[in-house]
Amino acid sequence: MAKDTTTGRKYRGYTINNGQDGNLHCHTKTLDQIIDTVELMAAKHSKVFSVRLDIQNTATGRIGNNGQEIDYALDSKDMTRIIESATRTLNSKSKDGKNDPDVHWVWTAEKTSPDDKPHFHVNAFVNGNAIHNGYSVKEAVSRAVKNKLQNANNTPNESYDGLVNFSGSNGAKGKLIERNSPEVEDQINDVVFAGSYLAKVRTKEFNSKGSRVSSCTRISRK
Repeated sequence: MAKDTTTGRKYRGYTINNGQDGNLHCHTKTLDQIIDTVELMAAKHSKVFSVRLDIQNTATGRIGNNGQEIDYALDSKDMTRIIESATRTLNSKSKDGKNDPDVHWVWTAEKTSPDDKPHFHVNAFVNGNAIHNGYSVKEAVSRAVKNKLQNANNTPNESYDGLVNFSGSNGAKGKLIERNSPEVEDQINDVVFAGSYLAKVRTKEFNSKGSRVSSCTRISRK
């Protein structure tokens, strides 16, 4: 196994999700992206929402008049555009408020077999004083996914409903970190543990050679 992975239950002082038996490998790059983002956001904002989303890809089998499959499958480059579009949507919805959403993302692609289309796991982190419910993040990502696929396949948005799922690890509306809560340390640990799911090595071994383990938005340390 590559040296940039860990099977430890703890990483940088946080408990991570390395499987029920505690022996699954996790990419340290992804763990660093999650932890760096969580620590930065918790330092900048009195409230932070963490929202995990799972994005399926299009189903195969729709055939055009020429006999060719017409479904366009999302890839990692598309995910970058989707993240940018969802960020613009969230910023636009909060433009009249006094708080900047300050949206940050970590995302990764996985494949269950060499011939499978990739699916994606996303963790969004937002200023909880500007965005109060994780479902607004899900709606922004769903809109971006549907628009991308509609433009690529020239099919109505409704054809791609249900591809973005609100992870059960979010609870009712997302995981909240409140700086002034007596439970803030537990809240941060809970967010890191949930986000560490993105770091698992399993199902990434079928990704294209040279592809990124994970990606994240730029972290500004002003």
